[in-house]
Amino acid sequence: MRLNAATNGAMRILMACRTDRPLSMPAMARRLSLSEALVLKTCNELMLAGYLIGQRGPRGGYRLAKAPEKINAIEIIELFEPQENLFPCRLHQAGECRIVTLCKLRAACESAYRAFREELARLTIADLAIDLPDERAA
Repeated sequence: MRLNAATNGAMRILMACRTDRPLSMPAMARRLSLSEALVLKTCNELMLAGYLIGQRGPRGGYRLAKAPEKINAIEIIELFEPQENLFPCRLHQAGECRIVTLCKLRAACESAYRAFREELARLTIADLAIDLPDERAA
């Protein structure tokens, strides 16, 4: 299972943002090693979904729209990651696989996906938060 760049970026952005202080897009990109284009696109999607608030101006940036303990990691994965992208074969595509009744890989992948979801469902952004120092204070 592999998360796409937008999902990875969204998780990292939310892990770095706070409710009390904004984090600018350039600072976010630089400090999280993400492209500015990915940060901008991902932040816009997170704002539309109600997870971030954007603030313009010299003291602007992005901050969490909800308390980090109210944002579940699996919600973010589901927002950015189509389920079928997490499987190595055509599990959920049209045209059933010829070996589906014999395939042990399918059962193993479905079991792994359930475990993946259960683990992430237990975590909130508060559990995963990282504390990036405020560059403006330095």
